Amino acid sequence: MISTQETSTRDRVQTKSGSRAKVIGGGAVVLLALAAVGAVPRIASHREALAATNEAPVTHPVVSVIHATKGQPTSQLVLPGNIEPLYTANLYARVDGYLDRRNADIGTKVRAGQVLAVISSPEIDQQLSQAKATLAQSQAALLQARAALEQAKANAELARLTRERDVPLGEQHAISQQIVDSAVQNHNARVADVSAAGANIAAAEASVAANLANVARLQQMQNFERIVAPFDGVITQRNVERGDLVSASAQNRPLFSIAQSDTLRIYVDVPQSEAVNIRDGQKASIDVTERLGRDYTGTVTRNASALNDAARTMRTEVQVDNHDASLLPGMYAQVHFTLSQQHSSLIIPTSSLVIDHAGMHVVTVDAGQKVHFVPVTIGKDMGKEVEVLAGLKGSESLVASPGDLLSEGQHVELR
Repeated sequence: MISTQETSTRDRVQTKSGSRAKVIGGGAVVLLALAAVGAVPRIASHREALAATNEAPVTHPVVSVIHATKGQPTSQLVLPGNIEPLYTANLYARVDGYLDRRNADIGTKVRAGQVLAVISSPEIDQQLSQAKATLAQSQAALLQARAALEQAKANAELARLTRERDVPLGEQHAISQQIVDSAVQNHNARVADVSAAGANIAAAEASVAANLANVARLQQMQNFERIVAPFDGVITQRNVERGDLVSASAQNRPLFSIAQSDTLRIYVDVPQSEAVNIRDGQKASIDVTERLGRDYTGTVTRNASALNDAARTMRTEVQVDNHDASLLPGMYAQVHFTLSQQHSSLIIPTSSLVIDHAGMHVVTVDAGQKVHFVPVTIGKDMGKEVEVLAGLKGSESLVASPGDLLSEGQHVELR
């Protein structure tokens, strides 16, 4: 038999187990309620967002449009160049010697023919004196030869008279034949003397001519002792001082350098696209940074009439008046050409141009707000703008800055 105490103990255990089950079941109910409370708002938000998305209109890219502007009838071409003197010359010594006198220095303005320096060359002076003496001897020999010719002519005339007298007498047997033969032979000898005297004169005259040429050469060499300015200009270099030994060797430095700066020249390289628009006599405006506000006008004097194979440019010379000496050779200048356009063109911003594997395009927007890629031909690149030679009529609406996501026929919105 089960005792009363055991029964009591079993009842207490069953009571505790039932209470624990009730607590666990109640917690589960509470957790389910909380989850339901949190899920309901999320489900509602998701449904609202989906509905808003479904009800929203379809979005399109937003673009700004511009219109091409008509190009000007003239265009400006600006090219850099260095200012150079019209004429420059390096003056070298033609004789060996010592610099005896120097009359000019750097910056000296000189005139054509002005003596800049004098070289002392005693050897040239002595050679010239000797050549003059030799010339005098040859001239005296020429006079002697001419006198001998006159004497030979006189002797030949006497021999002729003797022969003409003796020949008739011999025919008449008034004198012996030996006398007649002697007269004839003597005349022939005197005629030969005349010929020899003439040859001696020719030789003496040739000697005189040779000695004259030698004297002239040495006189010219002596003139080279004087260093003179070849044209009006300014001395830009002076490399010698009084007492310096100078040599006629071409490897030496020049004694002086001179530049003519009353008229200056500027060489510019005109690109191929504008080379055909450059003409001799055309005017150009010249800007120099060191002379701000000063206007200089140059003239195209000549051009190469051919393009450089490597750079595809044409060398062009522009001359500018500089009698006031306000410009200095070696300055940097900007040369502005005003060129007439040979064809009509349109100007668009560089940002409107699309360059891809298919070439150069612009993006247009039609009346239905659809985009189209139109190929164009580009002319001059002016930095922020480019010239369109073909492909546009001018009335098209162009996308100002086409994006990479635009495609042919796509709908867009205009800003």
